[in-house]
Amino acid sequence: MWKYPDDDSSAVLTAKENIESIRGAGSVLRLPERALVFFMSRGVDYLLETDTCRLLTEKLPRFLMGGPVYAIGDTLCFLDGGRGAPQAADTVETLAALGVRELICVGMCGAFSPQLRSGDILVPQCCFSEEGTSWHYYEHAEVFEPDARLYARLRGIPGSKTLPLVSTDGIYRQTYYKEQLWREKGAAAVDMETSAVFSVARCLGLAAAAVLMVSDCHPLYEGAPKWEWRMTGEMRRELFEKTMQVVLGE
Repeated sequence: MWKYPDDDSSAVLTAKENIESIRGAGSVLRLPERALVFFMSRGVDYLLETDTCRLLTEKLPRFLMGGPVYAIGDTLCFLDGGRGAPQAADTVETLAALGVRELICVGMCGAFSPQLRSGDILVPQCCFSEEGTSWHYYEHAEVFEPDARLYARLRGIPGSKTLPLVSTDGIYRQTYYKEQLWREKGAAAVDMETSAVFSVARCLGLAAAAVLMVSDCHPLYEGAPKWEWRMTGEMRRELFEKTMQVVLGE
């Protein structure tokens, strides 16, 4: 726990102040209220190839290396959200300060359950936190849920599955013992960002939900066939196409 109940002091640096330090005081940048945030490569490129988009800013003014933000129409923006919980939280805080109120996150996950296989699309019904970022926002940060309305919408993606997810910072510390404990909680896959997105969004009053594709399946026991990367360009395109059908079909 790193959020202390008796700490009523102000943050040393806020997202608003960071934006002003990057863009200059008085600079105006207002984003659409809905954002599609990719926590994987090629998502932004896919939309630039398939949709009529316009550039809103060359650089999202977040603390950790921001990239371009684009818009589709007047109500939806999209961008790369970075990698890992700290950059995900930075992105959510920055988007909130720029007027975004709704987040749909698109990423990848590794499965450690026989309920999933590579290429499956997962819409997590909740996410257990084993990343450190969320513990700076809450005294107890074990599990977070998506916004109910957005979750129900993403469940409409054809063939999608709804199971709990885990987010972790320890890429090389996902032991067989630990993954068994995750399965006992009901979780089926792991990523690095979703619990931080859900927790920070809730703290700031934003709606957030996620859709992820299973990029690989972990061996379930020592001695099983080793881990192997399975994600292909065709799988990425399927995820992007099915997600956009739901997002733009509202």
